[in-house]
Amino acid sequence: MANAVIDRLPRRESWFAGRSRCDKCKHELGVADLVPVVSYLALRGKCKYCHRPIALRNLLVELAMIAGFLALSTWPLALIFWVTIVIAVMDWETMLVSDTMVGIWALAVVASQFLISNFEFLNNFYGLVIGVGVIGGLWILTKKRGMGDGDIGIAAVMGYWLGWPRIAPALWISFVVGAAFGIWQLAIGKAKMKSQIPFGPFLILGAWIGYVWGEKIIRIIF
Repeated sequence: MANAVIDRLPRRESWFAGRSRCDKCKHELGVADLVPVVSYLALRGKCKYCHRPIALRNLLVELAMIAGFLALSTWPLALIFWVTIVIAVMDWETMLVSDTMVGIWALAVVASQFLISNFEFLNNFYGLVIGVGVIGGLWILTKKRGMGDGDIGIAAVMGYWLGWPRIAPALWISFVVGAAFGIWQLAIGKAKMKSQIPFGPFLILGAWIGYVWGEKIIRIIF
């Protein structure tokens, strides 16, 4: 399901209706072709009909989903994991952030708060303000070249989800990892100084690290 959404949303196709098809030959896929992980391995990473390679991303996303669903304890957290993976991979491949997916993430965050009675309005509000302030501020200062407007939506939801102070290490990690990736791309000649890189995946990575280890990171530093 996640791979179908990642493929279809940028093409403005319905992601909840219609049969899946091979990206190369457009042949309609059967049920046996769509079993997560198993189908990819059984077909040795190639389409059964045209024998051309299936993107490795499909297998990696399926493995990530299985691992995440096994590790997470509630359905809202599982939904948050699902939608953040979709947002990150779609942005990585197309540099597009789906407002629909960001909205689903926001609803899942609120649902998780209801489920575990974890409303801390001021901390959540401070996190939202800091997230939007930092990313939105960079978006304004760089005249939309340093950040995309989709990154602001991601920052708003992750800021509200994490709250203060976990948003601080989350943003710090996002920038450190994003900068390291950019430097590496320059070093191997795959990017130039003015090249744009998708920042959403790094924000998502920072958000999950902040959610799981944010408080521990803060205690270690301070």
